[in-house]
Amino acid sequence: MKPPKHLVLDEDVHRALRKKKTETGITVKDLGNCALRSAFERPLLAEAIGEKLVANGILSEEQFDTLRREALQQICTTAADVSSIVRSTNHSTFTAGSWEIEELAIDSKGTYQVLSAWVRDHRMRPMKIHKHAGVEFVDFLEGAALVTIDLDSRVITAPDTVTIPPNAVHSMTPLDRKTRLVAVISPPEPAYRPEQPE
Repeated sequence: MKPPKHLVLDEDVHRALRKKKTETGITVKDLGNCALRSAFERPLLAEAIGEKLVANGILSEEQFDTLRREALQQICTTAADVSSIVRSTNHSTFTAGSWEIEELAIDSKGTYQVLSAWVRDHRMRPMKIHKHAGVEFVDFLEGAALVTIDLDSRVITAPDTVTIPPNAVHSMTPLDRKTRLVAVISPPEPAYRPEQPE
């Protein structure tokens, strides 16, 4: 059996990964895998082309921003249905990528919903890009994740929080097995509701 082939990275990429490792305490392997998984979901080529068009005076920054928003809107309409990215389990939870999600509470007036999420496997797969009508407040209890909001990515580590605006296209990739978070969504996301008995 042949050994697996390894990706050979340029020195500047190694430096950036080592710097992130120092900042976050996450292994270079986990950071690299997470960044690559995230990159597969992001239209980086389109961003690079747009920057070149602006730099060469073909588009203004405002025109590029408008085109970027329109493209993002198109992505949203084709890839953002939450119900298509979550799967129900047999014990009133949902899975999405390497995440398992449980509804902890919902306001009787339907103004907010509290969710708990944790990493369920070692694959560190992202929750696919999606959006919902509610604003989402995410509090990291343990571990870290790469959070992408409207194509802007950053590593969030416990005990930090992040706010995801209503209808923002977003995704979260866990960076280690111990990552846990609590999220509050207002108004609630129907796709995160367990099935109610009839």
